[in-house]
Amino acid sequence: MTGAELQQMLDAHCQDMKNNMPGFLFYGILSCTDGSILSKASADETTSKIIEEGSAFHLTIVNQVKQVLITNSTIKDLELDYILTETSKITFMLMISALGKFFSITALDRAKSNVGISRALLYKCKAEFGTMLDDFF
Repeated sequence: MTGAELQQMLDAHCQDMKNNMPGFLFYGILSCTDGSILSKASADETTSKIIEEGSAFHLTIVNQVKQVLITNSTIKDLELDYILTETSKITFMLMISALGKFFSITALDRAKSNVGISRALLYKCKAEFGTMLDDFF
């Protein structure tokens, strides 16, 4: 698979997530190395801009939770999988790839979202794309 083919597949995947998540605001796939966005879909430009500007902070959250797991010696073999953050208006879902090289960020309108459906879609895409993306890079 070429880089261009992978990019087309990721872009199509982001659009599928946009079309199938109730309360959708934003979905993006980011690198755990620097927080750069590989692909994204958004309900509008304002939401996209806000989340893109905060991508470094989301990467910090991922890295801090990883550190908590590493330092917790009483529970062995914990791996970061998924982080859920809810605000009064937005639900953020961070899904970490199997090898931890990438993560997705999903932002949903809390009043209109269905966390169960969205989470199921995230786990489905993690199984389909996560390992492939980890292996490609």
